[in-house]
Amino acid sequence: MNWDNLLADLESRFDAERRADLAAEAAELAEAEIAGLHLADRLRGAVGRTVHLRTRGGTGVDGVVSRAEQTFVLLDEGDGLQSLVPLQAIALASPLPGPAPATTGRRPSIQALLRQLARAGTQVRVVFAAGEVTGRLARVGADYIDVVRDGAASVRAPGAVTIALSTIEVVRSR
Repeated sequence: MNWDNLLADLESRFDAERRADLAAEAAELAEAEIAGLHLADRLRGAVGRTVHLRTRGGTGVDGVVSRAEQTFVLLDEGDGLQSLVPLQAIALASPLPGPAPATTGRRPSIQALLRQLARAGTQVRVVFAAGEVTGRLARVGADYIDVVRDGAASVRAPGAVTIALSTIEVVRSR
């Protein structure tokens, strides 16, 4: 019996098993990493790129991703039109690159951004499954917004409406 050949054969088998184990472990790690990714991570990776979004209600939003946070994405649709899209309203997004590195620190919420629009008196068009409303944001609560439609004097006037945040698909402004 040739001991050198036997030992070489055993070493070759061990190396093959070790390579198979490493490949299986790498595949499991890659799968675990993907399982931990969120849509916000992928959208953050698309900052500066053009994407196409479609909301649950079928509204299309095409533009360059300006900012992506855990609860919303902000797109520049061109000609000064910006669209704020809650992540929960997105049904389809393409094309999306790989994820961006995780963000650290406190990040603005969609309510904080809407409050800023309200303070500025910005004219907005709020799109939701039941239709759309154009006007000025008057108040932003924890789970709703009050919109004073054009021509209405205040939030108590007949032209004012309250919209649940969970139904909002797009908030557009110039």
